[in-house]
Amino acid sequence: MPEESPIPARLEAFSDGVIAVIITVMVLEIKVPHTEGWQSLRELASPVSIYLLSFWFTGAYWLNHQHLMRRTRTAGHGVQCANLLFLCLLSLLPFSTAYVVDKQITGFATAVYISTLLVVAVAFLLLRLAVHRHLHRRQALTRDDFIGLRNQIVSMLIYAASGAAAFYVPRVAMAATGLLTLLWIFPNLTHPRTSERSEAAVGDRK
Repeated sequence: MPEESPIPARLEAFSDGVIAVIITVMVLEIKVPHTEGWQSLRELASPVSIYLLSFWFTGAYWLNHQHLMRRTRTAGHGVQCANLLFLCLLSLLPFSTAYVVDKQITGFATAVYISTLLVVAVAFLLLRLAVHRHLHRRQALTRDDFIGLRNQIVSMLIYAASGAAAFYVPRVAMAATGLLTLLWIFPNLTHPRTSERSEAAVGDRK
């Protein structure tokens, strides 16, 4: 059996570093209030809520990215380029987070924020498809892979609808985005183990 390429491990380590920096930059946008007291802390409720949404959104993609890279044995040029595009667009999240906080969740600012989430989702879809091509060549695609692809497309449609609704009901659109992010977080607490068993079953049949 040929030795597995070290590239996926390097790609995952590089991605982890970039994602860690993105989260660090976002938290720096939470400014300490100039005044003291509960009123000043209450004024931080909206910025902190948006930061937490951005944090969990980034965390959800970190979990999914980790799961996706675990499936690969080699990372060809297509996977590497798709991964760079994903990280590039994800790195725009601190800007859009700061923008919607500064504009106090206005319709346009919320639409800009959700649009950023949408383009990140599109980039991750391209990365997922690149990994699927790799798995297809190994005859290692499983039912979980197609379920993940379907869920990703449905999520993109929800982001697109929320982005359009943000001009009229920005806080409702933001709440829908937050709920969608939670749905992506919690299934991944057990989903990787299921996929690893599926991958092992494929390996046994080969």
